[in-house]
Amino acid sequence: MGSKKLKAVAVAGSQLVEVADPPGVVAAAKDLSKRSFGPATAKYRELGTVANLLTFNRLAALPTRNFQQGTFVEAPSLSGEALDAAHKLARRSCAACTIGCEHIYTSPDGEVRLEYESLFALGPLCGIGDRKAVLQAALACDHWGLDTISTGASIAFAMECCEKGLLKENGLRFGNADAMLSLVEQIARREGLGDLLAEGTRQAAAVIGGDAPNFAPHVKGLEIPGYEPRALQTMALGFAVGSRGADHNRSGAYEIDFSERADRLHGSPEAARLAVDTEDRAALMDSLILCKFLRGVFADLFTESAELLARVTGWNISAEELRTVAQRIVTAKKLFNIREGWTASEDTLPSRFLTEHLPGNGAVGASLPRERLQEMIQAYYAARGWDRDGQVPGAVKNELQLTDCGR
Repeated sequence: MGSKKLKAVAVAGSQLVEVADPPGVVAAAKDLSKRSFGPATAKYRELGTVANLLTFNRLAALPTRNFQQGTFVEAPSLSGEALDAAHKLARRSCAACTIGCEHIYTSPDGEVRLEYESLFALGPLCGIGDRKAVLQAALACDHWGLDTISTGASIAFAMECCEKGLLKENGLRFGNADAMLSLVEQIARREGLGDLLAEGTRQAAAVIGGDAPNFAPHVKGLEIPGYEPRALQTMALGFAVGSRGADHNRSGAYEIDFSERADRLHGSPEAARLAVDTEDRAALMDSLILCKFLRGVFADLFTESAELLARVTGWNISAEELRTVAQRIVTAKKLFNIREGWTASEDTLPSRFLTEHLPGNGAVGASLPRERLQEMIQAYYAARGWDRDGQVPGAVKNELQLTDCGR
C-alpha cells in the first residue's frame, strides 16, 4: 500500500446486517463481557502491556542494545509502575470494550498511548532509560505514521553500526536520547542517515555491508519485536517460520515458553509442534475479529468460537472445521510466499542469535545453536504436513482446498 501511496481503503455499507440469533448473540456478548473482567485480562486493565517490561527483564528476555543483551539496568525507571506514577493520564478502550488496555501518558509534546513494544524498542533496545524521551519518540512515531518496532530497531541497529565503526554519525550511540529523537524525524522525512534507515534494517545492512547483516534485527525484512529469541526459543521458531517474518501477533509461541510445557532456554521439536497450535489460534481470532487479549478467557477456543459464529451467522460449523480453516489460512500465506520466490533458507534468524551466547541474569550463557533451530523448524514443517524444504505437498493443498493457490 505504501509503495502505491495508498493510505487506507474505506468501505461503507448502506444497511444493517441481521444476525441469525439476536437473543443468543446478546447472551453470548454478555457472557464474554463478564468473563473479560476476570484475572486473565487483569494485567491489561491495571498497567497495560508495559507491565511486560520488568517481567522480561527478570527473565533476561528484554532485548537491549540491539539484542546484545537480555537485561537493561535502567528497566525500573521505564516500568509500568514508574510510568503510572509520573506520567499516567487516562485509560481508554475500543468501543464497548470491558478491558481498557489503552494507557495514556503525558509527554513534553502531548498525550501518548504507550504499549510494551513501543517502550522496549525506543527504550532498552536503544539503551535509553529516559522516560520522557521514550514517550516523545513514541508520540513522534504516531505523528509521522511510523511503526515503533521497526523505527526503534532501525535506530538501535544504526547505533551498533556506529559502535563497530561501520557508520560514522556524530553522537549516534546507545543511550543518546537526543540522537534517537532526531533520527525519528529524519527517517520520516528521509533526510541524512534517515533516508537509509527508512528502508529498514535488511536493506540498510545490505548497503552498509561488512558484518552488518549478521546483527541486523529482522526476519524476512520485518524487525524483531520485544522477545529475546535465545531466552524464548519457541518464540524464536515462531519468528523464523513466520510468513511475514518476525511477528508476535501471528505466532503466540511465547505462550509455550512461559508455560510448563517447554524449557524456554532449550527449544525442542515437541515445543515446535505446540507452537503450531498457537499460530492457528491467532489466525482464527484474527478471522473472527476477536481481541487477542481475550484468548485467556476461553476454555476451548475452537469449540466456543464455533458456537459464537453459529449465533451470528446461523452456520452449523464444528470446532474441527474451524481448526481446518485456521490451518488453511496459515498454509495459504505460505503458498503466496512460495509463489513469490520464498526458499527454506529464509526461515531463519540473524546470525547473532545462532552464534552468540546471551549474557545477563536469568539466562546466563543461553544459546540457540543453528542445529537446534533447524530441528525445531523440521518439526514445525512436519506438524503442518509440509515437506522437509517447507514446500506444501499436493495432498495438503487438496485437503485444504488450496489447489488454486501458488499459481
